[in-house]
Amino acid sequence: MNIDQVGEDLIAQINSGSEHAFSELYKAYYVYLNTIAIYYLFDRNVSAEVVNDVFLNIWYKRRTLVFPVHSYLVRAVQNGCLNYIRSQRSLQTVLDEHEEQIWAFQEDCITSTPVPLQYVELKETEAEIKEAISALPPKCRRVFESYFYAGQSAEEIARDQNLTVSTVRVQIKNALDRLKLSLKHLLFILFFI
Repeated sequence: MNIDQVGEDLIAQINSGSEHAFSELYKAYYVYLNTIAIYYLFDRNVSAEVVNDVFLNIWYKRRTLVFPVHSYLVRAVQNGCLNYIRSQRSLQTVLDEHEEQIWAFQEDCITSTPVPLQYVELKETEAEIKEAISALPPKCRRVFESYFYAGQSAEEIARDQNLTVSTVRVQIKNALDRLKLSLKHLLFILFFI
């Protein structure tokens, strides 16, 4: 069964407690909802957990499920992603300035943009982002790529590239500012790709 085949009769069966109907809903929507969660959280394991929690909640409240369910499921996953991001913020007492910007960016993205799965498929978007990154000054680009793609801390980058930590932080901020300007029309998917 796929998303288009989920009908009012399936929802009625779920409301009456049919495990088979619930399983069909799960099979139809799991990959789609997981893709949305990955878009927001950038972590497959956490995304799977968020989606599974949404389905678990649906099963517990199955008598109140109403057709059509598509918007409800998408919003439930978005809310689950928001809850996860907020819980991560509260667990980590000291956030690096750049990590704080990323958390805020993810939260803004979830609350202010539609599900942009269609943009992921566009190769032009990816090429445009790569071009903007390659247009950064060499030192700035190396620091940016090490921080965001290789996941190195500012201290590790400073040690590897023979720079001071404050220089690394400034280069990261400069890269973000330049990318925001050159890719402002793509800002909501910059970190996804």
